Amino acid sequence: MKKIILIGLMLCSTGLLAQELSHPMEAVERFFTAFHAKDSLGMQEIMHPKARLLRAAVRNKQSVVIENNIEKFIRAVATRNASPTWEEQLGKPVVQQNQNLATVWVPFRFYLGGKLAHCGVNAFTLVAESTGWKILSLIDTGTNDCK
Repeated sequence: MKKIILIGLMLCSTGLLAQELSHPMEAVERFFTAFHAKDSLGMQEIMHPKARLLRAAVRNKQSVVIENNIEKFIRAVATRNASPTWEEQLGKPVVQQNQNLATVWVPFRFYLGGKLAHCGVNAFTLVAESTGWKILSLIDTGTNDCK
């Protein structure tokens, strides 16, 4: 009986953790605030230590998945020149959450120096920790065929 109560308390505490945290989309918004501000610490803070950065692309009519190094990505964002400006505009997100796991699917349009460079979709997987939602993975698509 004690084991059943203990397991029940553990399951409830996981649910309470996720309920007490902010909305998962707030973590995505914090990521892009740091991205636009060239704030490497802000970007690192929101990333889970096991985070992965991926791109789903089509090369020579074949679907490929490309993994990028997160540290190099953050360094490139933080040390980029002031011009041309980088701006990622997000569309309407679709957020799904169950306990301490969430996904955010959000279309984007990326502008370089005020000109549309590419568009696509960002798909975030987030996990809730005691310090808040952390991005476990970010995979995006990208195309120049933006309508």
